[in-house]
Amino acid sequence: MPVDRAHLHRRYGPYVYGVGREDLRNFSAAVGGGIPGRAFASSAPEHVHPYAWDEDVARAGPHGGLVATPGFATVFAIEPFAAAVIDPALGLDLVRLLHGEQELEWLEPVRPGDRLTTTGEVTRIDERGNLDVVEVTTLTVNQHGRTVVRGIWTAVIRR
Repeated sequence: MPVDRAHLHRRYGPYVYGVGREDLRNFSAAVGGGIPGRAFASSAPEHVHPYAWDEDVARAGPHGGLVATPGFATVFAIEPFAAAVIDPALGLDLVRLLHGEQELEWLEPVRPGDRLTTTGEVTRIDERGNLDVVEVTTLTVNQHGRTVVRGIWTAVIRR
């Protein structure tokens, strides 16, 4: 049975996330080939940008301090998408669900100490043959009310 289009424009959130310095470093280590956590990670992995790791280098950089790498948005901005795909009202079968794609548009740097609030909305429900496509668009703002990330998250579900 196709996903009911009555759920189009259904909203999720707000979800609040506080960014810490170690959050940035642990994420960078995890995706950069290192080991997250202070116990084993004494230096940045080879593929981690110094603006996300080294406070002295970052302070001298264009943002004046540590900033999140682009992929870090998946830590906080995915919350409305995750809530939508497990929402019993939508009735999506998680066993048949594939995270089809995501698109992230960065508009402001994310820094340690930021308090980020993310909301989301189901912006597309389509049928393609034996597949349902559900899209959730997210918006994350910082504590100053400035938009830092816009996201589009797509789920594909086999019927």
